[in-house]
Amino acid sequence: MDGVVTSDAAPPEPGVYSSDVGEPESTDHPQSGGETPVKKTVERHDGDDESGEDTARPSRKQNGMYSDEDDESEESEEEETEADRHFIVDDAEDDEEEGAEEEEAPHHKRRRKKRRRAHVDSESELDEDDLDLVHENTGGSKKFKRLKRKVDDDEVAKIFSDEDEAPIRVDNQRDLYDEDDMEDFIIDDEEGEGAEVDRAEKLAQRRKEKAIMGQNLGRNLGISDEQWRDAQDLFDFEIDYGWAMHEKGDAMDLDENDEEAPVPKEKTIKLTDVFEPSEIAEKMLTDADEIIRVNDIPERLQLRGDMPVPEPGELAREAVYIARQIFEKKKINEEPKPDHPIVESIAKVLEFLRGENEKQERPHFEVPFILTHRKDYIEGLLDRNDLWRVYDLDYQFISFEQKKKSIFQLYRDISKMSTQASQETYVEEMLAKADSVEDIMDVSQYIQLRYGNELAQAEQSRRPMFKRARRQTPYDIARNAGIGEMVKFFSCDPREIGSDITAGSLKSEAPETTPLETAARFVAGPFSTPESVLEAARLMLATEMACDPTFRAFVRGVYSSDAWVTITPTNKGRSEIDYHHEFYPFKYLTGKYSYEFTDGQFLEVIKAEQLGLVELEIKISAEDEFFNDVVRRSSFNTHSAGAKEWNDEIRKVLKHACHEILFPQIGKWHKERLAAAASDYVALQCQISLETKINHAGFVKKDDKDHVDDWEPRVLAISWGDGDSNASTWSVVLSEAGEVLQTAKLDRFRGPPEQRGPDIEVLTNMISNHNPDVVAIAGFKPNTKTILHRALQEVLEEAFAAGRTKEDLKIFFVDDEVARIYMNSARGIREFPDKSYPPLVRYLVSLGRRVQDPVMEFAGLMDKDIQNLKLHHLQREISEEKYKWACQKAFINIVNSVGVDINLAAQHPHKSATLQFVAGLGPRKAQAFLSKLSRGSQRFEARAQLIRKSMCGKRVFMNCASFIRVRARNFAQFEANLDVLDDTRIHPEDYDLARKMAADALDYEDAAIDDEDNPSLHVAELMDSEADLVKLAHLALDEFAMELERRMKERKKMVLQDIMKEIMHPFGETRKPFEGANADQIFTMLTGEDDRTLSESSVVSAQIVRVNDRFLKCRLNSGLDGLVHIRQVPPDRHGNPPTSLLDLFREDTLIQAKVLRVEKEKLTVDLSLRDVNSDIMRNLVTVDRKFDRRREDEEIVAQRNIDVRKSKAKQVRQIKHPYFKIMDFRAAVAYLADKAPGTVVIRPSTKGHDHFSITWKVDDGVFQHVDVVESKKENDMALGQVLSIEGERYSEIDQIIAEYIEPTYRRVQDTFNHTKYQRRTLPDMTRYIEEQCAATRRSAYGLIQCREKPCHFYLVYKHPQTRPHQEYVIVKHKGYVFRKRMFGSVDEVLRYFKEDEARRASQGGSRGASGGSGGRQQQATRGGVAPAPPPGVYGRAPAPGQYMGRA
Repeated sequence: MDGVVTSDAAPPEPGVYSSDVGEPESTDHPQSGGETPVKKTVERHDGDDESGEDTARPSRKQNGMYSDEDDESEESEEEETEADRHFIVDDAEDDEEEGAEEEEAPHHKRRRKKRRRAHVDSESELDEDDLDLVHENTGGSKKFKRLKRKVDDDEVAKIFSDEDEAPIRVDNQRDLYDEDDMEDFIIDDEEGEGAEVDRAEKLAQRRKEKAIMGQNLGRNLGISDEQWRDAQDLFDFEIDYGWAMHEKGDAMDLDENDEEAPVPKEKTIKLTDVFEPSEIAEKMLTDADEIIRVNDIPERLQLRGDMPVPEPGELAREAVYIARQIFEKKKINEEPKPDHPIVESIAKVLEFLRGENEKQERPHFEVPFILTHRKDYIEGLLDRNDLWRVYDLDYQFISFEQKKKSIFQLYRDISKMSTQASQETYVEEMLAKADSVEDIMDVSQYIQLRYGNELAQAEQSRRPMFKRARRQTPYDIARNAGIGEMVKFFSCDPREIGSDITAGSLKSEAPETTPLETAARFVAGPFSTPESVLEAARLMLATEMACDPTFRAFVRGVYSSDAWVTITPTNKGRSEIDYHHEFYPFKYLTGKYSYEFTDGQFLEVIKAEQLGLVELEIKISAEDEFFNDVVRRSSFNTHSAGAKEWNDEIRKVLKHACHEILFPQIGKWHKERLAAAASDYVALQCQISLETKINHAGFVKKDDKDHVDDWEPRVLAISWGDGDSNASTWSVVLSEAGEVLQTAKLDRFRGPPEQRGPDIEVLTNMISNHNPDVVAIAGFKPNTKTILHRALQEVLEEAFAAGRTKEDLKIFFVDDEVARIYMNSARGIREFPDKSYPPLVRYLVSLGRRVQDPVMEFAGLMDKDIQNLKLHHLQREISEEKYKWACQKAFINIVNSVGVDINLAAQHPHKSATLQFVAGLGPRKAQAFLSKLSRGSQRFEARAQLIRKSMCGKRVFMNCASFIRVRARNFAQFEANLDVLDDTRIHPEDYDLARKMAADALDYEDAAIDDEDNPSLHVAELMDSEADLVKLAHLALDEFAMELERRMKERKKMVLQDIMKEIMHPFGETRKPFEGANADQIFTMLTGEDDRTLSESSVVSAQIVRVNDRFLKCRLNSGLDGLVHIRQVPPDRHGNPPTSLLDLFREDTLIQAKVLRVEKEKLTVDLSLRDVNSDIMRNLVTVDRKFDRRREDEEIVAQRNIDVRKSKAKQVRQIKHPYFKIMDFRAAVAYLADKAPGTVVIRPSTKGHDHFSITWKVDDGVFQHVDVVESKKENDMALGQVLSIEGERYSEIDQIIAEYIEPTYRRVQDTFNHTKYQRRTLPDMTRYIEEQCAATRRSAYGLIQCREKPCHFYLVYKHPQTRPHQEYVIVKHKGYVFRKRMFGSVDEVLRYFKEDEARRASQGGSRGASGGSGGRQQQATRGGVAPAPPPGVYGRAPAPGQYMGRA
């Protein structure tokens, strides 16, 4: 097994934890690419693994519990057991026990009671409903009369007995909080758990803690051990911080006679004393985070901000407000009224969300809870997306209401100061009618204009410490000068314009005097002439009209219905946006109505505008007609000479108001509105796309599809990454819990079949030893499918024939989008460090985990990596906050439909990512849940423990309880009394209903169970009997629901149906079954191409790799193979079709081809060389429906005419020098083709008369073009006195030739003559180097010319343990540039190269050791060296001049 390294790690079987823990054998996984001797080591993780993960084991002290610390105080265990055993007891028993405890330890009892009161104050107190909820979940029962079979209507009323009219309440009202479990989340509070320990034991415990000073603090806080050790290295904890490792309350209070001196009380250490604020915030350990963690309100609702208690009637108004927007979205042509069924449903949802119920409680239910347990109020009216819309719009409405109230109060303050304001009712009327934020802003702007001085005084009275100077506007100056009286003569009321725009004028009589005669009456102060008065009046009236709320609302409505968008490319856009460009589909967009933007296209338009490529115009489609209607509505309808003058002035006023103020403002608002709508669309598409990806179940073993408590499958994942000829293949086996069992490096699997023997044996042994249920395969290149997949199939077939594998062991291609992110993420490196695991192993781990549970693997990205997930091509154009919220909603929807196994999340950190998306929780509360579980080292046995162990309050419990799963598979080796209902979607509030339904289905007279340890015995019995399950369908659930609604005022019809389904199929799978990657996903994964980048009629670059008579075989940059048939080659200029391709094409040349067909299954492309010119291809591109081809054609023709005129007017420049010739670069190349290397041509430059170019021959077919910049010119045609090349100055052309061209030529010739130089193409040189390295087992290197870049050479090298690489050596006139250093000779370059490589190898950082997916495609970018050409273009033989850029 030469070259094969494996590592084996076999954890215990799921649910089995060994108490006999020994030291594991350890082994270091070899780094990728390193030389490793032949060995095979086995690593088994029975206890703590290298990553620090704790593996639970049975406690020696407590039956049915598991613990990592058996040396916990015995008294603490007794308290916990007592609390569990007497969670619900009778009052008398409780009093007796409390009395006994008080007799035994009165002092400690008083302390415990004091602490209990403090904790209850910090959490929401438990009322009777809370106790009901817990009592029901632990055996309490509401005494319903037996649920009958379906009966006649007259017997429905007998379902309940008469004595059971009132809802059942739990008799026992004692406090359910266990003070020992209310210890602080950040720092352990040991006072409670040590209350019964005598002083000697406590002092011994304190000495033990001092011996392990500071080791556990960082871990309990979520800080990694490595970070904590760094802090200890920086600060000497034992000396400087030892006193601070315990809270004040834990200080010993010893008596005077105690032998030991008391420990002094010191202050508690703070995180800010040790860690940076950014680290604390990143770990969510700030004070604000702690408040969110402790507060009994769902975390996501807290993060939304303030949620004031709604006033009477507010929720009804809000329901109409939200319904109006939902109706518009759903195209419902109805006016939302309070009694509309959808509006009523929205109002009920708002009540659940932030309202108050009949008990004056605020439930704060989140969307998943409402959708699952209150669906009777929304079914058929609102879907899940509607609920999220209500959730988001509720936040918008709260902000709207707060602004509205603020402006109301502000206007009342102004009314106290202004008589005019107190008499005007217009503002209050507009505020009362306002139903949007824009309406509120209009009223605010109106108040600021009309009552600016009073507004300043009101603000000053509110904040007397701050006095803000108010600058007078031209409007203020005119108003203070009394011009307002002049304005009245215009008789323009903007509030009447919108009432009937086409009705004509309502004004019949114009003023008797002309405008100037009227203005002459008001000449005074700053306005000394009638003209200035008239101008001021026009400005004042225009400002008032533009700020009037009624008129603004009217114009906004016109824009919403009749505005259209026109796009015009800028000069920059005309040149840059060709038919290949992403913005080309809307380059000449003309007259597209705003309501036609139904997708995210407007975001692309905004982006193009920001880049300066287009200009955007938004205007009313018939703007001139609309303006004329407004003028006509405002003008006098008489025909006198005076009326005509007044109408002319009115037109000027309206032109200023509309065109200079209002239209630009409303246009900007409309633009922002369209951008917001496009952002919402893209965010929704991101959410839908993510939901589609994660709404798939993991792979289910063939024989386990009916066993809901079985574990996930074992997975073998295999890949060779980019699949280069010298790439290593890695395989990984994952346990059912997603832990690594074994890794293996297969060095020869990529080689010829006859050399794969040792690797095949290792792979077969892995399969035989670990017995995986499925094989996952993925990679980066097409050869993963064409070679690796076939080879793996052959291995499995041979292994099955030999009896070493399962018959049905299937191979699935798995989409690797998450794995590619995980392999290089901080999270992946933290779990599988680089020192032991190469990136490809992390890639395979993520791949296998996705097979087991897709939603869990995707959820791990949510912290920092979610933006790297490709969900929509415009996702980068929306805000990060909006994008993350869309992803959160997707996770919340799916996670709450499948539930979270909380015990599995506590045992395996990578399985905890979904907990934060459970209703009521969030990252902070999920962190608190896991911390309390891990600290207690106990399994979570019942949902009731959420309350009993003080893990959350009532509101959070109500939200999350039914989505937390307590699965029996985690208790296979432990004794535990599990309630079967705790692993269903049934909420604890409905447990009594489920138990009653089960009892009635089994024909039991009484649903009550005497066994408190198993109150759901009937349900379990029913679940175990398939024959009895069908009886559930015969229960009269509809009548039962009606009676429940009558007596309990709650709708339960849909809930009862769901209870029946859950009893039949507990947590039945709602996701789609597992599927491997489809053809599109495989194609994108292996090629990087999708329908947007590669489709029919698109033009691509391809390299010819083989030529025969009838076909051209090509290779695209993505690695795809392309085929050109002779029929797809255009005829010659005489119209004759080609008869053979051998004389027309040669290998290694680049061609432009049109895509005819994409064969995704075969990973091939059919190409054509016909109709590839730009005019034809331009017409084949799919453009927007409102794209104006006529505008485009006119601009193309106009630009061509301009170019012709420029070319005719262009003067030919002459330079007096023997080497100067009038020719372009093509002619210069043709002229030098048969000349000797070093020959020079000086020619004009296309950059203008202040440039000229020098073209000189470097080698056969290689030419360099040098751009020379001239300065200090006497005129355009004269030669500059200063000539510059790359910043170096010369005085004449001969100096350039002598000091720049000739030294460069000599150094090029020296390189050609060097012993390490060879005339080979890059592929040939790479093969040669590989052969040399393999033959000598030493590093090999050599130089070749880079013909694509004149004066550039490749230094090609390979070390025995790495793949080949190449870097540039650039020849300059002053020397050779290599790795950002200048050298005088080739020998100096090579000497430095060898020394530098040796140094890197000794430091463990050589290029070869760094790995990556480079191979021939890995570019040498270190030190700023220019990257090598893209893959697939090496060694071609182009026509002369093809390599050089034009000067």
